[in-house]
Amino acid sequence: MTFRPATNADALALLGIYNHYIETSNVTFDLDVWSTDDMAHKIETVSALGMPFIVAERDGELVGYAYLSTFREKAAYDTTMENTLYLRPDARGAGIGGTMLEELCRLGAIAGVREVVAVIANTPDAVPSIRLHDKAGFARVGEMHNVGRKFDEWIGVVMMQKSLARE
Repeated sequence: MTFRPATNADALALLGIYNHYIETSNVTFDLDVWSTDDMAHKIETVSALGMPFIVAERDGELVGYAYLSTFREKAAYDTTMENTLYLRPDARGAGIGGTMLEELCRLGAIAGVREVVAVIANTPDAVPSIRLHDKAGFARVGEMHNVGRKFDEWIGVVMMQKSLARE
């Protein structure tokens, strides 16, 4: 398993991963599939923030990605980022997610991130993500009920947080 920064050349492969979840699950609240331009814009936006956007490769194939992005727009939140992590369905359960989340947090600390927040759908298909974050040292800090609607179902979220501060 290797990790490297995402580039615009990765947009199509990343799109295949993300659009799968948009179309088949409630783990993302996006309702419409993304275009290659949408994914390239996300890579550029994250990079412009100075935050990590990494891809995971196994045997030369891109199998997942993760990034840190703005948690809230207000300046007081500048050292708090929200994490995003997706794996190709056939790469789930192989330990890639945990290793990738660890690397993302390591790079986030180097970039000056103090707190990482995970906003995870509170649905059966998101239970592996909650477990992944729990194993990575994220603490469950709250829940919000019925804040999103997808596939004719009201969905809540679980909020998890990890401190990268070295005090």
